[in-house]
Amino acid sequence: MQKRTMLEWDDLRIFQEAVRSGDYSSAARKLGMNRTTIGRRMARLERAVGNEIWQLTEAGYRPTALGRALLRIATRTEQALGQLDGMLPPPNVIRVAGTAGLADWALTRLKATVPPRLESVPALDGVAALQSRLADLAIVIVRDLPAGLDGRRVGPFEQGRYVGPADNRTALGWSHALMLANPQGWARLNAVDDAPLEVSSYAVLKEAVAADLGSGWLWQVMGDADPRLKRIEARAGGAATADLWVLHRAEPPPSPALLALRDALVDSLQALSSLIPSASMAAR
Repeated sequence: MQKRTMLEWDDLRIFQEAVRSGDYSSAARKLGMNRTTIGRRMARLERAVGNEIWQLTEAGYRPTALGRALLRIATRTEQALGQLDGMLPPPNVIRVAGTAGLADWALTRLKATVPPRLESVPALDGVAALQSRLADLAIVIVRDLPAGLDGRRVGPFEQGRYVGPADNRTALGWSHALMLANPQGWARLNAVDDAPLEVSSYAVLKEAVAADLGSGWLWQVMGDADPRLKRIEARAGGAATADLWVLHRAEPPPSPALLALRDALVDSLQALSSLIPSASMAAR
């Protein structure tokens, strides 16, 4: 009988990163290795366990049942090493996407309180950015937790309607692309036929309102913090009710470093929200 080679943690770690990254090329960039080396290490891991760890599915290559078992072992090993060493060092950059530009706004607004290795990536739909592996974390507006994703709830995403100094109440709207990417009820607040101006991010909408180009529904944490804006409707209810979450992919289990950065981002967003007047207050 052929003798199996020894199972090595470094091979498990590389396999874990290949699954998290989605392909060998992305894993190679994150690990500072070349793609050929990744392939050789995966072949060595398969020889060590005596069976295949990848299978071809309609969605591409995914771990086999044995591969998923190895991922669970890798996660437990990673957590144990993290406890021994305080925390495994995180990747150089954690990519953060955000619905309607929320990631870019939040990381700029919170730059003094969030880790510098968080980097915003452009995306209209934070959930889609996670599912396509364009992002590692996402600040998203959802009513229900999407399948295959996990994370922490920041709090209610409460919106009010705002105008600028000249009280121009002409309604501004979201772009067609953003409406297609985000069909949630919250987006329909800014779905305006024949709007004089259409935008694809909260930051641009806020600046357009402040410049008296019209009115728009904004996240109250954003709108109330800007002295140029006046809230004329206190709350968007009904189908527009939603929560703000910081999400990540549920499988494979995220690293302790990613979870620590997620928690830091959630804590910073909650602290920011606590500084803003309650959404239940009457319109000014």
